[in-house]
Amino acid sequence: MILKEILEKVEQAKVKEIPFVMYKIPDADFIEVIIQKNRRLDHVIDFKESGFVMAPFDQHEKTVLFAKGNVYRYQSQIPSKSNLNLDKPLHKIEPVYPAASKEKHIDLVERGIESIKNGDFIKAVLSRSEFVEIKEPDIIQIFLKLMAKYTEAFVYVWYHPKVGLWAGASPETLLRTKGNRFKTMSLAGTQKYQAEVEASWGEKEVQEQQIVTDHLLDSLEGISVEVNSTYTKKAGNLVHLCNDIQGVLDGKETLKHLIDRLHPTAAVCGFPKKKVQQFILKQEGYHRGFYTGFLGELNWEKEDYDINKDVSSKEIESNLFVNLRCMQLKSEPIPGAIVYVGGGITAKSNPVLEWEETVDKSLVMKSVLLG
Repeated sequence: MILKEILEKVEQAKVKEIPFVMYKIPDADFIEVIIQKNRRLDHVIDFKESGFVMAPFDQHEKTVLFAKGNVYRYQSQIPSKSNLNLDKPLHKIEPVYPAASKEKHIDLVERGIESIKNGDFIKAVLSRSEFVEIKEPDIIQIFLKLMAKYTEAFVYVWYHPKVGLWAGASPETLLRTKGNRFKTMSLAGTQKYQAEVEASWGEKEVQEQQIVTDHLLDSLEGISVEVNSTYTKKAGNLVHLCNDIQGVLDGKETLKHLIDRLHPTAAVCGFPKKKVQQFILKQEGYHRGFYTGFLGELNWEKEDYDINKDVSSKEIESNLFVNLRCMQLKSEPIPGAIVYVGGGITAKSNPVLEWEETVDKSLVMKSVLLG
């Protein structure tokens, strides 16, 4: 199916208030669209289901499922950037007072640092939300612009009339499985991307990344894993420190157990996980919802073609990504977007610099809205 046709199907689904998701997996050369056959709201029970999932930050809340047997699925090859029709401008943003002011976020970071110094936890990822007023959001343009800016990210627009409309471009894999093999990553530390300038990382960022990696390895204790060398990963106008981790399951570990081990990761929550999550839920002062949750394909049967052997094979795959660099789009009472941003806090954090990091992260989403 050509891109124009599936984009029309997405627009029709939105008008008719039918649940859908449009997305691109990082290493794929095609866009996928899943549209439900009705407005039913389903939830995951044990992660043995098959379909597309949208999970919240708080694992005590329900995970939304677009069940495989209740959807239509479409694919389209990605055209070149010159044919993506990105010339249509979006409406200029009229600033609205942010939900969390600079002073409030700095105070939150200061309380986080104090808790770390008191020995309550080692690292916390503290966030804020900011409302940006625009005219009626153009979801097609938002998706295409996110895809153009985040060429190596998981890019999506997700909608359910009983839940809401979300869009984002995540640089972070939570979990990818194929058969009994799995991959995950630790991602932390942030600075602005500078073309032709190699990133230089300070002690704070290196320590933050090491905490995330150590937490992941602790979470996967008892499972044989391999960790590659730390490298710099580009995501839009930012770069991060990253380690890729892969392993093999022995059959005793279910997908649900693996997800429970990993989510929420130290990269979006902190370490130790339970203590930091309690602090976040109590102190951040707003509801994260699906921000820093995860989303993606769950137990999909996919066909692989080996060009060298001229053989096709089918395997069950899951491709789940942490919901970062995201926003919730709203039409009422005021059309606009709630942009979510945060950063990792350690004992060496500077509250003002942490605020500035959230500003840098918000600029990517705002630039998409600006056109």
